[in-house]
Amino acid sequence: MNIVNENEFPKDMHPAVVLEDRCDGCAFCVDICPRACLKIVPNPHRPSHRMVRVIAKLCSGCGACQGTCPKEAIYIPGLSTADLRAYIKKALIMAEQAGLDQ
Repeated sequence: MNIVNENEFPKDMHPAVVLEDRCDGCAFCVDICPRACLKIVPNPHRPSHRMVRVIAKLCSGCGACQGTCPKEAIYIPGLSTADLRAYIKKALIMAEQAGLDQ
């Protein structure tokens, strides 16, 4: 069950942006994305390394990728860290109330 509730964000959120010089292709964001809009590709700037590419037409700008990236290599334009933290806190409370924390 996915606890990411995309309805909590405005409909005009921008798709995720990847900072290619920071992305190491760890795929944490790929694994958590509720829209399956991220894929791993070769990094053209760093031979033998991977990176994430965003399929913009599928991305809703929910911020799950931004919240999980250990390198801060992916972000949603206009989504502040404070807004993201508030959303995560609300999602965790909703999960607890639904009994998903057991």
